[in-house]
Amino acid sequence: MSDPIAHTTATYDRIARQFDEQVADPSPSIVAVRDRFASALPAGATVADLGCGPGRESAWFAGRGLTTVGVDLSIEMARLAAGRGVPTVLGDLRRPPLSPASLDGVWSAAALVHVPSEQTEATLRAWHAALRPGGVLALITALGDGEGWEPVPYRTEYERWFVHRDAGDLLAVLDAAGFAVAWHETNVTHRTWFSVLATARSSPQP
Repeated sequence: MSDPIAHTTATYDRIARQFDEQVADPSPSIVAVRDRFASALPAGATVADLGCGPGRESAWFAGRGLTTVGVDLSIEMARLAAGRGVPTVLGDLRRPPLSPASLDGVWSAAALVHVPSEQTEATLRAWHAALRPGGVLALITALGDGEGWEPVPYRTEYERWFVHRDAGDLLAVLDAAGFAVAWHETNVTHRTWFSVLATARSSPQP
């Protein structure tokens, strides 16, 4: 079987511009979480958008005076983000190429959905390591059962790895990774989405 991350990254390289068009108008739920996240940060905060895609949220944060960096493994997505004036790093969100304790905030919307479930805790611990104590995490991911290959709805000749998680399990893993969840919410569109706002404790569980 193809490596889920490598295959999904190649898919996004091929569909980057069409994906950008698809996300031109963010859903009301994403807007609400984005506003909550920005309001929880200090003025001029340093924020990473992990799995930034074409950089629309990154650019929004930058436009509100936040020091923002986008991280994406797809070179075509990174190019689109950079084209929006967002400083962008080509890198794996599972191991973001960011200095320890360098961030006030981490934003990740519909990106953890592509990380295989067994890598969830290690990924969240890496995000925790990049945050200062008290830093804020905003996470949006999909709820449900199972994981596997799904065709891209608007380019069905391509597929991507998609992971659905259990809300209770995810909250427990966030706790183990060093996050104190302050708020969470479920929204239903064509999928069931789970939004979380959490703060980084001084250290994760051993």
